[in-house]
Amino acid sequence: MSTHWPPDTTLQRNGIRLEPLTLAHAQGLATAAADGELWSLRVTSVPAPGDEPAYIETALKMRAEGTRLAFAVIDEATNNVIGSTSYHDILPAVKRVEIGYTWYAKSTQRSHVNTTCKLILMAHAFDTLGCGVVGWRTDIFNFDSQRAIEKLGARRDGTVRGNALRRDGTVRDTVMYSMTADEWPEKRTKLEERLKNRGSVPSAQIAFATDSAIESAPKVLANVKLAEITPDLVGPLFRLHPGALGERMVAATGTSLMQAAWSKNAKNAVPRAILEGETPVGFVMLHDPTLAHDPDATAKDALYIWRFMIDLQFQRKGYGERAILEVFKLAIARPEFTAITLSYVPREGNPKPFYEKMGFRETGAEDDGELEMKISVDDARLVIEKFAI
Repeated sequence: MSTHWPPDTTLQRNGIRLEPLTLAHAQGLATAAADGELWSLRVTSVPAPGDEPAYIETALKMRAEGTRLAFAVIDEATNNVIGSTSYHDILPAVKRVEIGYTWYAKSTQRSHVNTTCKLILMAHAFDTLGCGVVGWRTDIFNFDSQRAIEKLGARRDGTVRGNALRRDGTVRDTVMYSMTADEWPEKRTKLEERLKNRGSVPSAQIAFATDSAIESAPKVLANVKLAEITPDLVGPLFRLHPGALGERMVAATGTSLMQAAWSKNAKNAVPRAILEGETPVGFVMLHDPTLAHDPDATAKDALYIWRFMIDLQFQRKGYGERAILEVFKLAIARPEFTAITLSYVPREGNPKPFYEKMGFRETGAEDDGELEMKISVDDARLVIEKFAI
């Protein structure tokens, strides 16, 4: 029995048991890891076949050093090991732990298991251990992990560059997240509701909006509008975040607002808050070539969507579609425009499928690595009619 903080403990909830990891769990870990051949994933630390004892010995050594408390994740219905998770980078003096080294058998992924385990560990950390902060860290390329952490309500603190080795020997950048004890009650309520619904909402496949049709979205979306940015909106807009995938493809709102004020195309910029009622849910910045002479504008008769993002918590709910429809309405009201254009970064998780659903088509043009898409004003009218807006 270790004398380190946090003390050894077994935690249970919803048919899941977390018990301190020992060598007795080696075969169970092997079976769980084989479900999906998880060791083959570059951005995880899942033990390869035959390496389970060494994996556990490493965890036990870190426990002896006081830096990690590793758990086996047990399905109580079968008593089978289905994964592992840990408290790590433990700082007893300030009562801070991080949650990580987490993986689950593929057959249990996208179920309630991850939400249950996180709630167990977070509740124990905040409510029993008295932690002031709980943290998470993950590989900059582990987008599934980043989305999962963000759905917990953790705040993205930043990126530490070049601080760890991956299993293939490459050097990784690490994304850091945290949640404070003051934030925990509100986040807990949301997680409890998510667990009640069995955490069944799948990870977003695109960064900016939903893959559901606008006609199936809540009626409240009738209140979505594009609003001029007033001083009281600046702070809330700065706090909007498109999630792990989105931030790789769209500039932060603060950057966009500075460009709208001081860039060489500032006179052409039309920044707008996307509001649902009075609540900011996203941000769009248009480029209107008619406002000032712009020698770089490739289309003088097209309204260009320069920036577009929906905050992570409002994605997959129809706000993206409705915001684009509002842009269409702006363009249609201006007889000098014959088209609406935009461009996207062709990286993993890019929003091309969403834009295609809204009627945009690639033109074949490329600008600074981004691919251009376009819809005519006439087609935009048809899209608006289709969605009965």
